[in-house]
Amino acid sequence: MRFDQVRFGFLLGLVVPALGLLGYATLIATSLRPELELGFVIRNMLLGIRANIAPTLSLSLLADVVLFFIFDRMRMLKAMRGVIGAMLTYGVVIVLLLLLWGRDFM
Repeated sequence: MRFDQVRFGFLLGLVVPALGLLGYATLIATSLRPELELGFVIRNMLLGIRANIAPTLSLSLLADVVLFFIFDRMRMLKAMRGVIGAMLTYGVVIVLLLLLWGRDFM
């Protein structure tokens, strides 16, 4: 396939967690806390508090897991490798954030 490239999977693996974060924030703003606006949830609750950034990034990686299994069903093995690379990149960022800012959320 034309899209079965490591670079395509890596780029999509970097973008999809942002969409997962948007979906999670939409769930919070519509179902759990309907009095809050979507922008407020993202800016102040998820990314505005230093202790919430690493867990929010970790939660948004679930969207990459879904993408990985979609590529698995489509037999796009090289794109799957790119998604794993993007997940490892996010993992390094999360570990660095935890080392720099401490583990306030635990």
